[in-house]
Amino acid sequence: MLSDRKHWMRLSNRLLAVWCSGFLILAGCTDRQIFDETGLATAVGYDLLKDGNIRGTAIMPSINPEAKEKIQLFSATGETSKGIRDRINLQSDKKVLGGQIRVTLYSENLAKRGLGSIVDTLYRDSSISSRVYLCLFEGETYDMLTYPYSEEGNIGIYLYRMIEQNIEGEKIPSSTMHEFFRAYYDKGIDPIMPYIARKGNELQIKGIALFRGDRYVGWITPKEAFLIKLMHGKFSIGSYDTSVPAHIFGEEPKSHGSKKDRVQLVFDTISSTSKIDLTQVSPPVFDIHIRFHARILELTLPLKLENAKLMKIMENALEKEIEKELQKVVSKLQGFDVDPAGFGMVYRANRRGMVNMTQAELRKVFKEARFRFHVKSTIIRNGVMD
Repeated sequence: MLSDRKHWMRLSNRLLAVWCSGFLILAGCTDRQIFDETGLATAVGYDLLKDGNIRGTAIMPSINPEAKEKIQLFSATGETSKGIRDRINLQSDKKVLGGQIRVTLYSENLAKRGLGSIVDTLYRDSSISSRVYLCLFEGETYDMLTYPYSEEGNIGIYLYRMIEQNIEGEKIPSSTMHEFFRAYYDKGIDPIMPYIARKGNELQIKGIALFRGDRYVGWITPKEAFLIKLMHGKFSIGSYDTSVPAHIFGEEPKSHGSKKDRVQLVFDTISSTSKIDLTQVSPPVFDIHIRFHARILELTLPLKLENAKLMKIMENALEKEIEKELQKVVSKLQGFDVDPAGFGMVYRANRRGMVNMTQAELRKVFKEARFRFHVKSTIIRNGVMD
């Protein structure tokens, strides 16, 4: 009896293994059939046309080994992104899916009108990841996506990698679809996204696009975006360049009013912390305390930085310069009437009973606020000197 039971158990296991193998083979065939019948878009661009319609352009890799072109481009017009995709499907021999979209681009004209509805449609599409990067393009996205680049290959993947490595290197803030919508719906903060431009055959991140709600209103440089991150103590790697007066080191300028008056510094931050205090309610006053450890990477003046006194002079000069540049960028944001740094959220969180303040009220708070920056730096070590 025992041997018969073992025999049936071995036979049952073999039958189960054969059944599982057959199921996996059939499942594999089914997936391959679906893949062969679909087109996976990697980048999509949207432009506003003169008649008020939207033109969408999708780029997909060609999986046909006999095709001369390795990239397929489709373009269609419509009033909604869903309608545009339906029209693109009418042009393609494969069903266009959005599961592999890495980057979505918008023209300036469309962004000035407002991106809320078109981005919301993408956000609600379960086939599209909320980790897609949103970008603003200087010009028409159709021209950018259809340009015959010589080196980049799949421009959708190239854009994704360019944006990702600059985010990881903390050159620019991250702006996925999820992060854009979180800032869009939160009170007291405004969304941002990378600002892309093309110069000849090259694409570059020109800066960071600023939005008042869902409307594009202007942009700032990556250097200015660094300062916004520094206010929140979120900067830990990457480099930043600035300058300090040459005379603080006992150097007499050779010609007044020239670049010789200044010493150029390039440093990176090892770590930084910050604290934002609402010290006065009306008119609002914010005190921003920033501490960071920096390493000098390059210096345009031969100095003996082993000298502790000289190092302290440099730290003080660096602190004053950063404070001055922080004031400039905050004034610029007030001029645009946008608050990507989230001071409105800090104000609301520190006022009892102010949870239900409107976005308009919080904008007024930011517009009328004064900001006092208190920067403390520690230079850990030095790098290269010219």
